[in-house]
Amino acid sequence: MGDPSAAGPFAAELETALAAAAEAAALILARGGADQVREKGRADLVTAVDEAAERAIAARIRQRFPHDTVVGEELSDARVHTGRRWYVDPVDGTTNLVHGHPFVCVSIAFADHEGPAAAVVHAPLLREVYHAVRGGGAYLDGERMRVTDIADPARSLLATGFPFKSGKGNLDAYMLLVADAVRGTHDVRRAGSAALDLAFVAAGRVEGFFEIGLAPWDVAAGMLLVLEAGGRVTGWPGDRDPPLHTGNVLASNARIHDWLHALAAKHVARL
Repeated sequence: MGDPSAAGPFAAELETALAAAAEAAALILARGGADQVREKGRADLVTAVDEAAERAIAARIRQRFPHDTVVGEELSDARVHTGRRWYVDPVDGTTNLVHGHPFVCVSIAFADHEGPAAAVVHAPLLREVYHAVRGGGAYLDGERMRVTDIADPARSLLATGFPFKSGKGNLDAYMLLVADAVRGTHDVRRAGSAALDLAFVAAGRVEGFFEIGLAPWDVAAGMLLVLEAGGRVTGWPGDRDPPLHTGNVLASNARIHDWLHALAAKHVARL
């Protein structure tokens, strides 16, 4: 099946995101500066690779779209949700990179007034490139992706991340939620990269993903992948603002979403 996103709306934005992600991925593979680590907070790491990759991505975007806003984890933590903007995580999974764990990716999303419109998640150590354009479907290495059709939560596999950063939620209470999720499914996985977790929902490798306290650059690209692969993305019970604003994300193959929402509702007051 051909890829309509290559010539349709947002084709220029997709082309730029793919090229920028490939440049950043090459820096990750070279690992230059990966041993130059500092802690922004407990277990919240940043390396010279993160900073060099984000500079490279921002330069490429600004060359093609000089009037767009670039919002990135390392160079700008502004939470911009209006106008033409790019959400950039140059290395999602920095702790994994430091330890040589392969779940590392570059996450880039272009967004307009309707939200994410073009997305790329490039995982160089896995040799996988995911992309999507609003209305054009989601792809893994050029092949169309679809979420699974599993409707029984007991037959599902979930993914999550832990609120290890200060102020991002009660870890002990969160682990009770994880325990409930394990009891009700085949199991729960923790890759250490929200962008990859969302990409795995889109690719049909897991049926659902839940996490709190994320940044927009963590989730913008992955959210579009899930939606364009036929899945569903919402906030958590009680949220008044969307996931891109709150950082609280429930994503699924759509068929188990109501169950996942109900599971979160049992625990949300304690988080």
